[in-house]
Amino acid sequence: MSTTPEAPTTIRTSARSGLRDSVLGTRNLMTVAALGVVGSLLVVPLTYLSIIVAVNPRGILIMSALMGAWMVPYLLPGVLVNKPGAFVISGLVMGIISAFLTPQGPAAILGNIIGSLLVGIPVALFLYRRWTWWVYLLSGVVFGGFNASMYSAGFHIALTTQETIIGIILAILSCWAAVGVCLLLRRALERTGLAVSR
Repeated sequence: MSTTPEAPTTIRTSARSGLRDSVLGTRNLMTVAALGVVGSLLVVPLTYLSIIVAVNPRGILIMSALMGAWMVPYLLPGVLVNKPGAFVISGLVMGIISAFLTPQGPAAILGNIIGSLLVGIPVALFLYRRWTWWVYLLSGVVFGGFNASMYSAGFHIALTTQETIIGIILAILSCWAAVGVCLLLRRALERTGLAVSR
């Protein structure tokens, strides 16, 4: 009785099978894009609110205190889909929608991408290995601090140094509250097993 050795079995996979674990995987991409669409439901009204409210130094401080509302749509996609590119893709989606629905026009695309990059800078500095609450708090400092310090120039309203500092502090505190909201949303979704990718 002779036995012939069997040839080793070759398993072939798609050249794109590695995308499944990236932000470009179907599930992750659909989640991030959907969060971008939902985020635009916040970004578009906030854009109009900024135009109406930010007409004097008091209005700038009010908008600084609302900075956390701006941060939620930029941060949430990265909190739920811990993959490089999640922030930017959702920012691009929000920008495209804002380009059609706000007076900023195509400049809204760039503005939303910049917003998503500001939120993603601390995560990128840790090479996308730390997706934790304290990194998100750093994102709040970068996003809130930068935007609050630029409000005066963006709306052409002179602020004193004290008003600028108060605006930055209000914005950072507001962004930290937004981090808490995003983490609570993630925890709620983890309990149900929906839309959370690691």
